Amino acid sequence: MDNSQPLANELARLMGQASSGFLTEENASKAVQSLAYVLRDSIPHSAGAGASIINARGRRESAGATDPVVLRADKLQYELGQGPCLSAWAEQRAIIIQDTTQETRWPRWTEAIADLPLRSVLSAPLTTEGRRIGAIKVYSPEPLVFDDHSVFLIERLASPAAALLGNARDREATKRLNSQLVEALTSRDMISRAEGVLAERLHIKPREALDVMLAASRKEGKPLQEVASEIVDGPVGE
Repeated sequence: MDNSQPLANELARLMGQASSGFLTEENASKAVQSLAYVLRDSIPHSAGAGASIINARGRRESAGATDPVVLRADKLQYELGQGPCLSAWAEQRAIIIQDTTQETRWPRWTEAIADLPLRSVLSAPLTTEGRRIGAIKVYSPEPLVFDDHSVFLIERLASPAAALLGNARDREATKRLNSQLVEALTSRDMISRAEGVLAERLHIKPREALDVMLAASRKEGKPLQEVASEIVDGPVGE
């Protein structure tokens, strides 16, 4: 029985909320977690699922994993630089492992996950608006459980999943950028104020005041903004 259609519709609904801006930050986090369960429940014989994506900091991470086995298997792929999800991501095609104990394509990874209850793997790439953002995957403790129909199902879910995860990642990136901009503007304002205070206090030019602060920053091992804050917030002790 193909139970992927209602689940695909649910992902499409979440994707619509995301694109319209209705999906809040909290709901986006919950939706990404729900995605993993949608994947697990969509592919017959799956025991665990999740996604691997590039986060807002440009690092690979797991999103919405259903259990510790998925997280551990993913972490080993990132550390070793090899594995089915990374290959699906790089090659932009579905990858099947029928039996991890017989697999030879990623020897270091299959050796590293030998103690995990993980025998079959199915992974598919995530692409949205031409961007390769990661891969989704399902695992099973049993060998030989995934086939061409499994590939059809996971690829059917990959498009709405990519849109949802892409939106969540962009939301994180925007939030991080806004935070960085606020921090940068605050830092610039503090340094400018400190230049004026020090220039007036020492009867020097603002450029010379900046040189004094830079020298203090290097000597004391403090960030320039911290040196500036001390100048603005209190008198300079001699």
